[in-house]
Amino acid sequence: MDPPAGHDNRLPSRWLMRPATLAGMNWKLNPVAQQKLIVLGDLYNRVQRLHGLVEQYATVRANPGAFEGPIRRACEQLKATLMGHGYGAMAQLAGALVLAAKRSGAVSGKARVLREGVGSLRSQIESEQRALVAENRMGRTQTTEPE
Repeated sequence: MDPPAGHDNRLPSRWLMRPATLAGMNWKLNPVAQQKLIVLGDLYNRVQRLHGLVEQYATVRANPGAFEGPIRRACEQLKATLMGHGYGAMAQLAGALVLAAKRSGAVSGKARVLREGVGSLRSQIESEQRALVAENRMGRTQTTEPE
């Protein structure tokens, strides 16, 4: 996905994959905002990978337990990455997904909980991206201190 014509594109192509809602916004961001958007884009890609695992888990008929381990590992890695970048609320949600994947019970119930959690993570990441771009567009950055 290419940026709109006439815009200076300094962001890597892996960020440009998603979300499309940010594609038409101002591409001239300060370096701190660019780095945060790159991190959020990487987190979004990890959530997409988790989404794929959850959907495979929900639709497989033969051995759904084979997907529980990879789902737990993906959630644990996502949790550690989120904590490392200062997104504590999203990290707690990823931790809750780890617990949901470990629980016993019907596959349909666990799949529903995991799907809702992945959807919530995705929407929170998109919200963070929009807020970061809007904040940067207004001229304020998180590195400036109020007087």
